[in-house]
Amino acid sequence: MTANPVQKTGRTAALRGRQFQALSGLVQQRAMQFDILGEFLNLGRSRTYEIVADLREACLVGESFSLGSGANWVVPTRRGVTRYFGRSLPDWTPSPLWSIRGRAAAKARVMLGAVAVEDWSSERELLLEHNWRGAYPYDGRMVRTANRFALHAAADWLVPVWAVKVDITRSPNPEQLMTALERAAAQAESDGCNTLLWMCAGAHHPDTVHTAANRVRANLSFVAVTPAELTGHSARLRIVNRTAKGA
Repeated sequence: MTANPVQKTGRTAALRGRQFQALSGLVQQRAMQFDILGEFLNLGRSRTYEIVADLREACLVGESFSLGSGANWVVPTRRGVTRYFGRSLPDWTPSPLWSIRGRAAAKARVMLGAVAVEDWSSERELLLEHNWRGAYPYDGRMVRTANRFALHAAADWLVPVWAVKVDITRSPNPEQLMTALERAAAQAESDGCNTLLWMCAGAHHPDTVHTAANRVRANLSFVAVTPAELTGHSARLRIVNRTAKGA
């Protein structure tokens, strides 16, 4: 597939700092719940609501709404999306099925501390960049983080670039896991990533994923982790490193 670099136009620069960060994150992730958006902005509930109200007044986000359990969702309007990308995209509304993955991906990004617009290329941006149809093989490409876990995983690379995959599989399926690993690894390499970080937020245990990853032919460093471990101590990590194709 032909890659067309996504232009992050900076047209949100006219917004104040937190407004810019909020709209950029919302457009990149497609939508966020209020609690995750607050963590993303590192702000309390009241201040987060104020920023969303400012964006709503500017017609950059719509009215928040409930979808399944948890906090209400905030979704950028077409005007907000156009302001970020510099071009119009079709209207989009989250589905109950997408909301599970969308929340997990946004939460992973917050845990990794990749909250600046230049730190992270979201699945939405990767889809546009590569004219990809269907779900992208992983959830975000990360170029900067202060997370010790991620830094330890990519320690063998002078310029680390992470592909982050959030696995929310509800029941173990070895064949599907292997297929997902192979697709993610192949696309990660094609995208210039050198480390694949696999977050186990579903039924697959990191040890199971590591065992499967040993069979994947890729020149990548690989690590599987639970959300709890992601915020833990890097000394306990087990990294699968490869220095040659198929090693």
